[in-house]
Amino acid sequence: MGATLELKIDERELKKLVERARQVLGRRPSFKPLLSAIGLEMVTSTGRRFETGTAPDGSRWPRSLAALQEGRQTLIKTGRLRDSITYNATSTDVEVGTNVEYAPPHQFGATIPPHTIRARRARALRIPGIGFRRSVKYPGSTVPARPFLGLSTQDETIIHNLTEDWMRKITARLNHA
Repeated sequence: MGATLELKIDERELKKLVERARQVLGRRPSFKPLLSAIGLEMVTSTGRRFETGTAPDGSRWPRSLAALQEGRQTLIKTGRLRDSITYNATSTDVEVGTNVEYAPPHQFGATIPPHTIRARRARALRIPGIGFRRSVKYPGSTVPARPFLGLSTQDETIIHNLTEDWMRKITARLNHA
């Protein structure tokens, strides 16, 4: 289970252009190049959010205690989550997301209830500063939301510009057909 951003474009002007292209070219133009370009831009934009520690709305992520203690950036320990962001474009839609199982708690926030942690592969757990224990009681915690998927105002502008460029190319092809 991962986190996914779904983007749907439903513009009347775009529909008119597609219908005109279908009439002139005998087929609908392919949206896949446009949607692939949008997907690639959104993956790049999401990667920048990990570097800046900001949500799509521009707000700063709450710093994690572990990141502060280890002198690193929040949500970047191994880079697995950041590097897993990908897109899938078809002729009708584009999805941007990740399949990393711990993405949703970071994207949306989560409450981890109190529970007991038991040793699974060894006879005991080694706890720094305490020693060895067969089990420990975890008191529970709250993971604050640190949204990394979503559209910023800048993303919306990029998508608008990519769509206009795509429409210009289709229009030019129609004018030369």
